[in-house]
Amino acid sequence: MKKNVLLSIIVPIYNVEKYIGSLVNSLVKQTNKNFEVIFIDDGSTDESMQILKEIMAGSEQEFSLKLLQQVNQGLSSARNIGILNATGEYIFFLDSDDEIETNFVETILTSCYKYSQPDTFIFDYSSIDEFGNALDSNYGHGSIYRQKDLCTSEQILTALSKDEIPTTAWSFVTKRSVIEKHDLLFSVGKKFEDTNFTPKVFYFSKNIVVISLRLYRYRQRSGSIMSKHPEKFFSDAIFVTYDLLDFYDQYKIRELGAVVGRSVMTTLSSFPDSKKLYNELNPIRKKVFKDHISIEKRHIKRIKMYVFSSYVGYKLYSLVKGKHWKGI
Repeated sequence: MKKNVLLSIIVPIYNVEKYIGSLVNSLVKQTNKNFEVIFIDDGSTDESMQILKEIMAGSEQEFSLKLLQQVNQGLSSARNIGILNATGEYIFFLDSDDEIETNFVETILTSCYKYSQPDTFIFDYSSIDEFGNALDSNYGHGSIYRQKDLCTSEQILTALSKDEIPTTAWSFVTKRSVIEKHDLLFSVGKKFEDTNFTPKVFYFSKNIVVISLRLYRYRQRSGSIMSKHPEKFFSDAIFVTYDLLDFYDQYKIRELGAVVGRSVMTTLSSFPDSKKLYNELNPIRKKVFKDHISIEKRHIKRIKMYVFSSYVGYKLYSLVKGKHWKGI
């Protein structure tokens, strides 16, 4: 009899021949094999798929494996295909140029039993360079990873609005039922697709376990095309921010408003020289202003009131805050 799969790991693949070997090895070496991997070939034109097939053919993997293919449609589409084909109780989105620690699945399974199957898990991460060497990282390693082990959605959204946890889809594991019940899918054809997906998962997760361990290895790659041609991504940034605002308008809780405000400021800091983008997002900035600063301490409120008050203020914020989004 086929055993029930605890975890479905969804891995879109597009031209990552330099890194696919490291990713697959991190899966093969998992200390617990109660998972399935769904690889989605998003129209790769390099040797990624050939390398993947050769590694899998030469290893004795004990986990379930699915290999799907589609004409290149982008990361969001590939992830959505993975969701539709997942059979695990939980879903995890793994980027194909990154890795997971060998105890990733075992830690999730142990925590699942300990906390009676919570809706979602979040966990910390480490940064590595293109060769797998450790790097310093400052974004997202908030105190929530050390202070609590069981949180409400409001607490996690608050932490998200303060940049204490990443917005990235690889920063959590969630129940498949949470995604399916609320028809959550990634926005196809858009960059920054995590920005308007992750907060929705956290909102609908009523009990969230925080794991203090750094279970994910995020690879920082050089040559971001976003930094070279930022104007190509303005419309996508505006789209996902307005989509998140629509979600906030539907549920009207302060913590979501704070997340929208954080999204606006992160977007602006990614394109600090665009007055046009500032003017496009200014209506959102004004709408969620009170929610965004209401959860902060007094001295932080004063800073954010200045930052939110003018184009010059947000440009200064950009210089201090830096860019958090992963290079594309």
